Amino acid sequence: MTKISKKTIYIKGMHCPSCEILITDKFEEMPNVTTVSSNFQKQEAEVYFTGHLDQEIVNKKIQPYGYEIGDKNEELRMKNEEFGKEGMLKKIIESFLIAVGLGLIYLIAKEIKIIPDINITGNLNLLTVLFLGLVASISTCMATSGALFLSTIGKKTNNLKQAIYFSLGRIISYAIFGFIAGLVGSVIITNFKFGTGLTLLAAVFMILLGLDMLKILSFASIIPYGATSNIFRKLENKLIKDPHKSAFFLGMITYFLPCGFTQATQVYALGLASPWQSALTMAVFALGTAPAILLIGHLKGLLKSTIYQYFMKVIAVGVLILGLYYANNFLSIYGINLGFNRGNTGATVNARIENGKQIINMDVVVSGYVPNYFTVKKGIPVKWIVNGKNVFGCQGYFVVPKLGISKALAEGDNIFEFTPIDAGFINFSCGMGMYRGRIEVVD
Repeated sequence: MTKISKKTIYIKGMHCPSCEILITDKFEEMPNVTTVSSNFQKQEAEVYFTGHLDQEIVNKKIQPYGYEIGDKNEELRMKNEEFGKEGMLKKIIESFLIAVGLGLIYLIAKEIKIIPDINITGNLNLLTVLFLGLVASISTCMATSGALFLSTIGKKTNNLKQAIYFSLGRIISYAIFGFIAGLVGSVIITNFKFGTGLTLLAAVFMILLGLDMLKILSFASIIPYGATSNIFRKLENKLIKDPHKSAFFLGMITYFLPCGFTQATQVYALGLASPWQSALTMAVFALGTAPAILLIGHLKGLLKSTIYQYFMKVIAVGVLILGLYYANNFLSIYGINLGFNRGNTGATVNARIENGKQIINMDVVVSGYVPNYFTVKKGIPVKWIVNGKNVFGCQGYFVVPKLGISKALAEGDNIFEFTPIDAGFINFSCGMGMYRGRIEVVD
């Protein structure tokens, strides 16, 4: 009887369940390997084999996909150095310098009018979402969805048609689940008044993602992936039997793959509280990831280049700044400004006096509140007429903490009356703080 040996091998570069499939597949290509059990969280593969296991051959098989057989003790030593005081200080200084550089580039570009004045504290537009998808596709999504594609469809054919079906499945799936997220979000914000919590959650996800990309901390060690991993494995095992026919469905289930960018966008879509806006947002994000899937065979060299490593650091700092902006959105709901807000985003509107009351009019539209900055006098009653022209989104849930207002706006006129007693500012916003404004009370 042939003796079966067992060996646990450390694999560098494993990020997700689809990495497990690819690693398992490459080991099973060895004729003397009988069973393989991979674990991406431990970055290990437990291999059962007969005779001699040639690790050099296996290494050559997995290296083109960004993986490598390594020494676990040596890797731990390197990580201790990397995450030690000196390594951590170096990363923080490097990140700070990148942030300063980005700020200077923005200010110079703005000064010479290459780019318009951008209100980044507002709602993410679809172009920004598309860009996030592009960035995700060559970072975290490449390590998850890309690994899945390579481990199933891509391992037997480089047929562009299969990649298109795979990407199409992703786009449709993201749109469907985005629609569901919008429905759930509208219930959460309207009935449970949890919109501000979603803003904070989106900020936390983006900050953690930025820190993870900078290798200051591990996103996976904080965010549990167990639930999504189990769902993914159950669905995947049924579909990968015939990957050519299942390209579309494999693409669809990538929605459940653990990816920091995807999860941050999912929380954002939830907070939009509009099924159609959420569906469009998630579809555009998935569309942004498509080029990398279509060109995945040509990106292997890029992912190892020094230029790519520095590019991802710049993107990581950008994501971190975006997370801080969202944290500022959350604090701004309660009148706390960290310095990111530009304040008045349009002309100041003075209240007009009618029948002894100060009248201010504001429209609720897709892009937020227009106008969004008013001046009223202290001690005179105010009649605030909010015209709900478009209340089918986050902007439709209105929050004014100082006046105790927290309610879903109706179509047409919504009237709020109050008498300002103290000079200062009355901040208002949508449920997630993405659309904001203020009333200035003067003596």
